[in-house]
This record gives sequence, C-alpha cells and structure tokens, in this order.
Amino acid sequence: MVPTLLFPTNSQAENTVAANEATSASVTADSTTDPYYSYYQTAYGKTGTALKSALHNIIDDHKKLSYDSLWAALRDTDEDPNNPNNVILLYTGRSQSKLTNGGLVNDWNREHVWAKSHGGFGETAGAGTDLHHIRPADVSVNSARGNLDFDNGGVYHSEATLCRYDSDSWEPRDAVKGDVARMLLYMAVRYEGDVSGEPNLEMKDAVNTGTAPYHGKLSTLLQWHLQDPVDSFEMRRNNIIYTKYQGNRNPFIDHPEWVDLIW
Repeated sequence: MVPTLLFPTNSQAENTVAANEATSASVTADSTTDPYYSYYQTAYGKTGTALKSALHNIIDDHKKLSYDSLWAALRDTDEDPNNPNNVILLYTGRSQSKLTNGGLVNDWNREHVWAKSHGGFGETAGAGTDLHHIRPADVSVNSARGNLDFDNGGVYHSEATLCRYDSDSWEPRDAVKGDVARMLLYMAVRYEGDVSGEPNLEMKDAVNTGTAPYHGKLSTLLQWHLQDPVDSFEMRRNNIIYTKYQGNRNPFIDHPEWVDLIW
C-alpha cells in the first residue's frame, strides 16, 4: 500500500515560496526563533559565496559511513511513516518491505541522486556514501535514471509512471522534485575539494554535463525547490541523519531561503 505522506498546506507552501523569493540582503535569526541557531550561527548575516563557504565549514567533516552500512541506515531514514516495516522508494513512491533490498527485479537498491559518474566518487566513503543524497529506489528505475541530469520533459517511465525521461534528463515525480533539488544543492556545498580525496562538486545550468564534477540543470532545480516545499518526511530524514548517522544537516531543508541567497 502506498501511504499518504504529510505535505505542507497551501499557505505553508506559499510562505516557503515567498521566503525563497525574498530579496533581502541577508538572513538573521536568534535562539528564540531558530531551533538550529547554535548549529548555523556562523552563517547568519551572509549571502552569496560567503554564505556558501560558511555552510560548507559547518556541514563538512561529517562521520563517513561504509557503503554496506547504507542498507540499514536507509531502512531507518526512509521508513514509511504509515508502516514501520516498509521504506518509501524515491521515484515510484512505492511502499515496500525494508528487507526486499538487493539486485533482483522489484528489489530496491541505493540510488545516488548526485550520480556517481558526475563526481568520480563511486562508492567511496564520503560523497559516495553520503546519506543526504542516497535514497532507496526500485532497481530497474534506478537503472533507467542512470546518470542523467535533472530537467523537465521526456516520456513517462513504464514503472515510475509519474517520472519522465529522455536521452539527457530525468524528471522525478512532483512530490519529490524539491527533495531532489535540495539534495543536489547540499552536495554542491558540502564537497568543495578542499580535503584530499574529496571532489569539488558544482551545479551547472545545463544537461549533458558528462562525467566532470557537474550536475544540472540548475535553473530547473531551483524551480523545483520552490514548487515542492520541504515536507515532514524530509525534515524527519534530516534529523535522523544528523542525530544517528553523520552528525551533519542539509541546510536547505532547515533554511530553504538560503537557496535564493546563494544561487
């Protein structure tokens, strides 16, 4: 059974869009208005590259997981809120048993939203095992997405029937478009190539970005970020990754308005 997930009301969505479209020079907060004030305090009052750099310094140096450990972690982070025995698959939205992971037809496996070949990190601890961009996905759907950039358009997928794709891009279902955008933007901030062995990941406003450390399409992803505001599933996932696994957060889930101040 596919669960009914909790999403923001129309007024919440409008407020999120308004926050992201704000043109204020900076964002400020204090401990009475922001539950994550102490975590992000060095980022407040900054914009552009200064904000990006401050956020990088906050979220880097997280605990690095092994690739094998991701199976158990994903059973926790992506648990179906209506059925604790199941996980929700990213592209299909299907709820299925946590124990049906593997490589067989209709199993779920580990989808790297920032495609491995776009960063050259493979399954190496760090970028290759970062839970903030790895999600459960149907095996054949994961294969169909491959290393495509993200953009609108194409034909509908036969199994992930709310997703579309063509020769150079993949469009996820509407309910997770913002999730995908915020995961990629996190990766572009977290991995700056300032540590030996880590890639320098960058967003690009294009498709067909190849195997260089680029992912696109930035303008489409920014639209998706506005179109699909942060929901309770994302917030729960962010909290679990922070408290139980990596010790770092996705700042664009906690502060969606920061996307506009950087990009």
